[in-house]
Amino acid sequence: MARQLRFIPFVIATFMLICCTSPTHQSLEAISYCLKEDSLAEAEAYMDLININELNEEEKAIYYLQEAIITYKKYLHPKSFDGINYSIDYFSKKRDERNLAEAYFYKAALENEAGLTEKAINNLKCAEFEAQSIQDVALHHKIDELQCSVFGLSGLYEVSIKYARRNLEQAIQEKNKNWYVYALDALASAYYLMGKKDSALYYINKILPYEKYLEKETMAEVYTNIGVILSYQDIELAKKYLHKAITFKNYPNAYASLAFIEIGENNNRQAAKEHLDSALTYSTGKDAIYIVRKLTTLHMEDKEYEKACRVLLKKDSLTSIQNDIKQDLSRIQLRYDILYKEKRQSDLIHMALIIAILVVACIAFLIFHHQYRYLKVRKELMQRQMLIEKYNNKFKDLQLSEKEELRDNLISLQEKQAKAIYKGKQLYDHINEGGSVVNWSKQDYLIFIDYFNLVDASFSIRLETEYNNLSPRYKVYLILQNMGKSDEDIEYIFGIGKSAIRSIKSRIKLKNEENMSNKD
Repeated sequence: MARQLRFIPFVIATFMLICCTSPTHQSLEAISYCLKEDSLAEAEAYMDLININELNEEEKAIYYLQEAIITYKKYLHPKSFDGINYSIDYFSKKRDERNLAEAYFYKAALENEAGLTEKAINNLKCAEFEAQSIQDVALHHKIDELQCSVFGLSGLYEVSIKYARRNLEQAIQEKNKNWYVYALDALASAYYLMGKKDSALYYINKILPYEKYLEKETMAEVYTNIGVILSYQDIELAKKYLHKAITFKNYPNAYASLAFIEIGENNNRQAAKEHLDSALTYSTGKDAIYIVRKLTTLHMEDKEYEKACRVLLKKDSLTSIQNDIKQDLSRIQLRYDILYKEKRQSDLIHMALIIAILVVACIAFLIFHHQYRYLKVRKELMQRQMLIEKYNNKFKDLQLSEKEELRDNLISLQEKQAKAIYKGKQLYDHINEGGSVVNWSKQDYLIFIDYFNLVDASFSIRLETEYNNLSPRYKVYLILQNMGKSDEDIEYIFGIGKSAIRSIKSRIKLKNEENMSNKD
């Protein structure tokens, strides 16, 4: 029955096309109808029937707008913005406010997906302005909802809350429970990221009575997000939400979050591996990459090489990670074969020799690495020491009272330096142990950046010369990349999604280009 219903929009649109005396115009009408029904495949089929060279200006403007809608709904990146720009120019010239607002919105949506956050915000503002006189709550809702998301991912939480409240009012006005739940979820997320935990919990609790208005898959995502957020505050409550998410659907992110809780709180590696194995069973595409890497790492650390091989073989059909799997599989298989031969031959002396060589190599590496870091840090320490020595040298020429004041300044400086280094070390260890920066203040960012001078002075010099105009948050992003963190790790550390990562990359690239142009 469901399969038969899929073709209803296509049949209706075809009937509209046959009954019309203007095939081109009616094709555009049929596409519009299919888009309203979210029948993207049928809409694309009609678009293939249209010869763009036979369209007049108005039809071209509508065609390019529909093309942008399909591109956005299929989660694709546009080859260019020329088509939607044509639509905007035409609708602006004709003062077609409705279509102009739609064109600005979908251009902004595509720009946001491409990481062009500033341009997306500008076009969203244009869409909001053009839609002011239009009595269409659905149009206002989607514009406000996207603005809520974009501003939230950009760290402008108060502005994000403003649009989330608008969405809440629209949901109440239209009695749309789906809008209502997502508005509550947006408010909860924004307040949590602002550090207002009580407000976040207030809106989270208001979601619960309305779960029946969402599909199970959607509820699994909502409860998983809640569990991830609460894991920084209340582990038991977070686990409750994550388990509830799994009751709605075997959601891989929920299993993965439970695994990280088991490792971080209880150091229960076996339970963590079981959760990650479940996550891998139900994961597809890019989500599998992160889970495979974490699970194989646990198996390899526990010297369970055969299990690590089996994990990789489960997902070796994924083309997106095929190269990674081949490399990891070859490396693990080689180690497993060596181990198997050694057991078979009972060559304990040979095994001891290999272990001894590895130990010596590790010790040599640690000594070299320590010396290397010492030489890099020396310059930074000398600069700080110069100020201390400057105070010491002035003691000879000062009166007793001045000496006391200078001594106090010297002691204060030494204490501040020690505290800053200690605090920076804590923050650095926090990141390396799988922590997050969600609750960091601006001062924490600055202390972490300053401490990283002691870890990698050469990179820090490059950071201050090539990227001196970046904010502390973006500098920390570059430091995390330098530390070898993947995009998935950074998403977890910052508490953001993939689109926010793309936005950060785009912003850094833009700032770097501006810096280079200023130097020229």
